Amino acid sequence: MMLQKPKISHILFATDLSDNANRAFDYAVSLAESYNAGITVIHVFEKLPRNTDPILVAFLGYRDEDELREKSEANLIDRIKTAIEQFCAQTAEQIPTCSLIFGEVLVETGNPADRILHHAGTGNYDILVMGNRGLGLIQATLMGSISRKVLQGSPIPVLIVPMAMESNKKTTSNRSRLAPPFFEP
Repeated sequence: MMLQKPKISHILFATDLSDNANRAFDYAVSLAESYNAGITVIHVFEKLPRNTDPILVAFLGYRDEDELREKSEANLIDRIKTAIEQFCAQTAEQIPTCSLIFGEVLVETGNPADRILHHAGTGNYDILVMGNRGLGLIQATLMGSISRKVLQGSPIPVLIVPMAMESNKKTTSNRSRLAPPFFEP
């Protein structure tokens, strides 16, 4: 039997903007460099629970809950997308030997596992890369794990990067990270 190297030309990278997602991004970039592949970045955030809307409407001075949702969601999507695009551009500049091309940056609202699986199944991706938050057994059992749901339902191979051990966290690169400046109060 002859070993066949997998064809990887397009990577879907899912990020929750956490430190571990930054670590997983290093793996996505490494794969992209090794295979001369492109990367599409996706970030999905869940909508705020309905019971928080009246408080935010009053606090932020919107007309009603619909205006709050429309303006806040559109603004947040734009700010996240811009930050991710800037991060990708900085990464491409800092790795001169890197021939990868960043494709789209997708920022959506909804159930993260469902949206990631939707794109994994409908896009032209060869592999999905994401980080694992490492929820405890009880929390993962009660709430479910996005990475577990994605792993079980993905039609394409999935690389899940576990959280770094404390002793290894200091070895990450000095490259600027996907810090969420758009969440400042």
